[in-house]
Amino acid sequence: MFNFNFSQFKNFKVKDVGGQFLFFFVLYLVLLVKSTGSYFSANHNLILSIYSILFGFYILSRFLFSYLYSNKNYDRNYEPSVTFVVPAKNEEDNIAETIRRFRMADYPKEKMEVIAINDGSTDGTLEQMLLIKKECENYGLAVQVLDWQVNRGKRAGMAEGVKLAKNEIIVFVDSDSFIDEKCVRELVKYFVNPKLGAVSGHTDVYNKDQNMLTRMQALRYFVAFKIYKSAESIFGTVTCCPGCCSAYRREYILPIIDEWENQTFLGVKCTFGDDRSLTNVVLREGYEAIYAEEAKAATVVPDTIKKYTKQQNRWKKSWVRETFLATKFMWKKNPLAALSFYIYIFLGFASPFIFINAMIYFPFFRTHALPLAYLGGLGLMLLLHGLYYKNHNKNSPWFLPVLAFWFYAVMLIWQLPWALVTLTDTRWGTR
Repeated sequence: MFNFNFSQFKNFKVKDVGGQFLFFFVLYLVLLVKSTGSYFSANHNLILSIYSILFGFYILSRFLFSYLYSNKNYDRNYEPSVTFVVPAKNEEDNIAETIRRFRMADYPKEKMEVIAINDGSTDGTLEQMLLIKKECENYGLAVQVLDWQVNRGKRAGMAEGVKLAKNEIIVFVDSDSFIDEKCVRELVKYFVNPKLGAVSGHTDVYNKDQNMLTRMQALRYFVAFKIYKSAESIFGTVTCCPGCCSAYRREYILPIIDEWENQTFLGVKCTFGDDRSLTNVVLREGYEAIYAEEAKAATVVPDTIKKYTKQQNRWKKSWVRETFLATKFMWKKNPLAALSFYIYIFLGFASPFIFINAMIYFPFFRTHALPLAYLGGLGLMLLLHGLYYKNHNKNSPWFLPVLAFWFYAVMLIWQLPWALVTLTDTRWGTR
């Protein structure tokens, strides 16, 4: 279990004093604006006031918990056997490098194996798999290639890999993701804890310098892992161990793999959100899921708005489905973790309605005034995330963090209602 480490408050470096001061000063401003905004909005709308208070509490609690994130329950000498499972469809440009990184891992080759699934590809993915198989075997790494003529989906590939695996730990890596050479050791060292069912690695964006969209995604990935997964890790309740790079104890997921593979929701077979769904099952069964920031990987992200919106629609739909299912057992977890989870649900579903109230209904039909309190609070929250990123990435331009988080907070807020409307649409759900 991750523990609070208050000694970290003593570790400020002199050169970081200015950045730390600015960061916590903005924290103070956020608290001030959110509380005063809540006071004034209470005269008009109680729901808006409650939302404002809970939103401020939730965001600031994420920063606090992530800052206290620390774990000493591991053994660097622990070396369980590992199986990499990689389903792939039409990934001829990336799949060879994905598998090559396994061969380059700082881990005994005799304790590793690779199961690569060609899931009905129509390009050169199979040929690339067979070529890299020979290369890896020359270095003593066993690679098994499955060739499915008809696409069956990522979930089917993951399930097949779990069933065929001979080793103790399953490491799922997406076919367009690349692990660091020390990643395996940093993932498996935590499995010395028998309560642990899953570990999420830390994933950065591989193609971050391609264009403005990929740069903004790099910021979001960094904050999502460093703040939000760190905060969840304190309680062993990381809600999504992503497919980019995550490890599972095979002994714990094998008994439920058929149930998970054939999951249905609202009468429709689930073909998206595989990683969040599997993490959910691990948590439901009473095991812990944590985040290992030192287990590094990188992934290729969408480089066009069209690809990105499709991906985000899948993710939003899986968030709705798995969040609903998680409400049935999250109350059994640590009280603080459960409270945070249910607050997060309220904020997520309320955000589109709050936005309409604050930006349209009240200014035009009630107060006839600019929504300065709402915009000010939102702006400072975005600046807070931007400052955090800037404080950890010294060469990052100032305007990009604010632009990125404004884009995610405002422009993409409409994806949740659309995800609800299209929840049973399984298109874009296979790889």
